Amino acid sequence: MRASDFSVRQPVVIDCAATTADAAALMAAQGVGALIVVDHDRPVGIVTDRDIVTRGIARNIAADARVDSLMTTGLIALDSHAELEELMHVFMHHAIRRVPIVDHDRVIGVVSMDDVLVWLANNMIDITNVMAAQIMFPHGNEAPPVPAPL
Repeated sequence: MRASDFSVRQPVVIDCAATTADAAALMAAQGVGALIVVDHDRPVGIVTDRDIVTRGIARNIAADARVDSLMTTGLIALDSHAELEELMHVFMHHAIRRVPIVDHDRVIGVVSMDDVLVWLANNMIDITNVMAAQIMFPHGNEAPPVPAPL
């Protein structure tokens, strides 16, 4: 399974010259907690609602300050062909909750730890249902099926 399969929404991006007020308004309008910051469509960072609060408001940064002054740089992204194992490695070895998915330096998706957790939970439900059916309706006392004649 590829990491890009977990990207359930279109990525929400903001230009690096936009203001922190613009970023907050875009987050509110799109219902997201993070924006990929781009410079000429190339991802250069990520800004979260937490960044706006802890790096902006808490330090009395003006609402018209550029969003790139609050963003996290050194963006860790994965290629669209990366496998689930690579995504899990990024989550386990870096203190991040969101991973942009890129195709030739263009952001095509974002996978959050929450997206993976929801997928895992749904798959666990499916497996649990199979196990419950086997427990409730055991087939151990049935005779093996007779092979069909050739």
